[in-house]
Amino acid sequence: MSHYDLIVLGTGGVGSAALYHAARRGLRCLGLDRFPPAHDRGSSHGESRLIRLSYFEHSNYVPMLKRSYALWEQLAPSLLHRSGVFYFGPAGGQIVEGVRNSASEHQLDVQVVPENALPQFCAPAGFAALYEADAGWLPVERCVLTHLEQAVAAGAEHRWGESVVDWQATASGVVVTTEGDSYSADSLVVAGGAWSARLLQTLELPLTVQRKHLHWFRCDDSRYQNGFFFDLPHGQFYGFPVMDGRLKVAEHSGGEVVSDPMNASRAPDTLDSERIEAFVRDHLPGVVGERLNHQTCFYTRSPDDHFIVDRYPGSSNVAFAAGLSGHGFKFAPVLGEILVDLATGQAPAVDCAFLGLSRFQRP
Repeated sequence: MSHYDLIVLGTGGVGSAALYHAARRGLRCLGLDRFPPAHDRGSSHGESRLIRLSYFEHSNYVPMLKRSYALWEQLAPSLLHRSGVFYFGPAGGQIVEGVRNSASEHQLDVQVVPENALPQFCAPAGFAALYEADAGWLPVERCVLTHLEQAVAAGAEHRWGESVVDWQATASGVVVTTEGDSYSADSLVVAGGAWSARLLQTLELPLTVQRKHLHWFRCDDSRYQNGFFFDLPHGQFYGFPVMDGRLKVAEHSGGEVVSDPMNASRAPDTLDSERIEAFVRDHLPGVVGERLNHQTCFYTRSPDDHFIVDRYPGSSNVAFAAGLSGHGFKFAPVLGEILVDLATGQAPAVDCAFLGLSRFQRP
């Protein structure tokens, strides 16, 4: 049985980053995944992901984001595109109020945009508009591949096409069993995405997996050079800068619950398509209504929509991240770093205690 200092289960966005950080520290490490690198079966695909500092979900994420920005640029400066993001919503609503609170608490540069100053966007009357210049987007598949390529270059092993059957803590570490082999290690990182509940089944994590849809529309309007986020009465919608005559748009709210992400349908959903087409028609006047492409991905949601990042109870050498709730990819490098810290007995350099498992455990 091959032995390693550290094994990573799942090599998508967070797992690929954990493997990279472990290898950079000189650990003998192995990454295992059922699917090939940068696959389209989980959450880390679809060409692009937004990244933003003025975090409306909770201001406690901002120090993690600052570290994440630094780590993305350390990995490869070309990955982080600071195109800026516009936020639209009612004053006092989740997005506008959350952005303002994060910006105020952490002295971030967020500007108020005058009403009607952005003719490429059509917001409801009375909506506030904010702009964050340091926000932007990440090329998601390229980010995963870069983490994996640099991990392997630093000495990591990466095996894919091996489905993990089980893992067990032992007196000296852990043993991981796949469909084809077994491996032992001193420590373990679990980054299972939509399969987290199975890989961490004894924890009975309160996770829900939702299928989400991504859409690309024809767009030749050069005014769409920034990301955007709309907080509308009937849902939250977001999009990216126009690239190659296409504009990517999706709905952050809603989603269809799935019990089996392996066999979930990848086909468009009629209701979702109608909602996204209505959003484009009503709020993006420069976008032609022709849809060019569609993909699906998964949100693995916790009850409070915040990440669960912690050591496995009773195992100081096992760390996991789960329930990233559809907003985790931008944190991939810092979460990878934190998980390696936790699994190897170190204190994370960035405080993530507010994401601990204890908030869901009964007293």
